[in-house]
Amino acid sequence: MNVPRGLIVIFLLVVVVPIGFATFTERVEPMDIGVRQLKWGSGGIEEEDFDAGFHVGIWGFHRWYRLPRQTHFLHYSGDSSSNRSTEITMWKPALELRTKDNNTTTIDATVTYRIPMGNAWHIVAEGYRLDYRNRVESTVLSVLREELSELSSEELQGTQNRLDRVAEILPILNGKLADFYVVAENVLIRSISFPPEYEEKLQQKQLLEQKAKLDGTLAVQAGSEQVTNSIEKKIEAAEKEKLADWEKTIQEEKSRYQVLVAEIDARAKVYEAQVKAAAEAQAVTDEAEGQLAVDRAEALRNELRNQILNSRGGDIYLALEAANNIQLPSITLNSNDPRVPIVMDLAELTSLLIGTGSESDAGDAGAP
Repeated sequence: MNVPRGLIVIFLLVVVVPIGFATFTERVEPMDIGVRQLKWGSGGIEEEDFDAGFHVGIWGFHRWYRLPRQTHFLHYSGDSSSNRSTEITMWKPALELRTKDNNTTTIDATVTYRIPMGNAWHIVAEGYRLDYRNRVESTVLSVLREELSELSSEELQGTQNRLDRVAEILPILNGKLADFYVVAENVLIRSISFPPEYEEKLQQKQLLEQKAKLDGTLAVQAGSEQVTNSIEKKIEAAEKEKLADWEKTIQEEKSRYQVLVAEIDARAKVYEAQVKAAAEAQAVTDEAEGQLAVDRAEALRNELRNQILNSRGGDIYLALEAANNIQLPSITLNSNDPRVPIVMDLAELTSLLIGTGSESDAGDAGAP
């Protein structure tokens, strides 16, 4: 029977390849560090840590171990009974120790540590895989009790003292944890408590200290207020002095400018009077000269008029004016009298009006 080649390919891809991949590879998760052991031949733990991903792992030939990559938390707390330990978290009762001044104290603390890459295979090879957490805990407990006991009750109460002491403890702790191939990252002291009697005395002492600090602060405040008041008074005095100086300066300048304004006003009035007098004098002179010119023109006009009127033409003009102004309601002339001029004889009438009295003269007057 012939099996189609396509079915063979599908069978290989669906069944054979996954089984072969699972048989010859091993997957290490991102939160784990892989350690591989050879079960045949020379055997033993390989001196290498395997990072996250797929690695060669032949089923039946290799054996794999996994250690947590995450940071481990070791808690010492008064309420540790209500917290369950996990692969990377361990809860223990709070630390109880005696201080340098022979006083008992209870400390809540947390220590974080991790397995550096390259150390996991040592833990497996030396048989610490299952109990390295307990070994680390006992070492941490011993170091913390030994080192924190060097502090007095007063020193434990100071935050900076605790921080300085933790900074000194961390290298010591790492020196001892190196036997288990882990590295401590930090030591955190969360709280400190003393016996009730001492706590009461401590609170009373702290209250007195706070009161003393408050009194000191109030004293400083009072001193500061006194200094401030003194400064304010000095400022007020300086301000008044400055205001007085400015007022004096303003009055002096105002008086000086008033004098200047008065001088300028007086000079302006004098100048105005001088200019006005000169203008009036000039006006009188100009008016007199103008009147003189008018009188001269009038005299010249009269002289020229008289000259014109004294001439023959002037006589004719005056005669014409007289004739034009004559208004006779009625005239009775004796036509038989030879001396009576004929009204229509203008030459004779003109001669009569201008007083020539002779026909020859009238003829000359009528001549062009």
